[in-house]
Amino acid sequence: MATVQQPNAQPTVGKPESSTEVWEQAIQAPPEGKISKLSKQAAEEALMQAYQAGRLRNLPPIVGTNGEILYAYGQSYPTLVTAPLHTSIIVLQRGMQDPKGVGLSPAYWQTNTLMVGNQPELAITPRFAGLHGNLIITGTSPSGKPMNYPIEVVSDKNRYTPMVGFYYPEDILIRWQASAKRQANFQKKVQAETVAVLPSIDPSDLDFRWKMRCAGGGWFSNSDCRSILPERVFDDGKQTFIQFRPGQGSHGGIPSILAENAAGQNAIVNTTFRDGYYIVDGVPPKILLIAGKGDSGKVVKIVHEGH
Repeated sequence: MATVQQPNAQPTVGKPESSTEVWEQAIQAPPEGKISKLSKQAAEEALMQAYQAGRLRNLPPIVGTNGEILYAYGQSYPTLVTAPLHTSIIVLQRGMQDPKGVGLSPAYWQTNTLMVGNQPELAITPRFAGLHGNLIITGTSPSGKPMNYPIEVVSDKNRYTPMVGFYYPEDILIRWQASAKRQANFQKKVQAETVAVLPSIDPSDLDFRWKMRCAGGGWFSNSDCRSILPERVFDDGKQTFIQFRPGQGSHGGIPSILAENAAGQNAIVNTTFRDGYYIVDGVPPKILLIAGKGDSGKVVKIVHEGH
């Protein structure tokens, strides 16, 4: 991207420059080059972040996607350099209604309001060099708010700014807020849908070597445990995940859970039930799922094949 120096490109420190000094600087350093739409957006957001953090006293102009100079709307007083026999364009906010420019005498300046699609523009051509005037452009934003663009306009014999436009800090803030809201909603959705975040391991390292069967329920019999039988069981070496079918709570109920310790004794283990999963701390060799008691009791025995 070409380096562009424009009036007020850096925060003003000390005595403000006069309009004559701004004019001379603008003529000495005409705008050149162009940047991509993504680079323009990144520049806008970087400037806004610096401004909000207090690192900038005002928002400087930047180069637009078509080589135009973009000033911060409501934060700057641009100087447009024009030249006889050349037309300079002022690009206004897209969708703005009833744009009107006042303040420049028709005897010295030719001004025309143009519409390119829904993009209003103002074309300005000076009749002579050495002119100096103030232009006010008014209109209504797409959301119905009044808009005012105060612009200082000067003319030089040969040097001129082909195009100036604006970027809109308030719109950027609204876009940030909407993006932050979308991100917050997305995080809530992820959190609601996430049973547990697995460590950064290869999925092939997950261990699915678990067997399930119905075990003792009533006296001298095995239970019919199909209503509480999980769909699958796997572990990541640190936790064991027992997945039930959708709607388990209303179809079969959520069974209690016991695990077998190293001594072969049934033991209560730390578990969490979330979104259809039992999440068991550790990888016990055997796990029992129990529902009901006595003759009507149902038991699922889950055994790791490696034990």
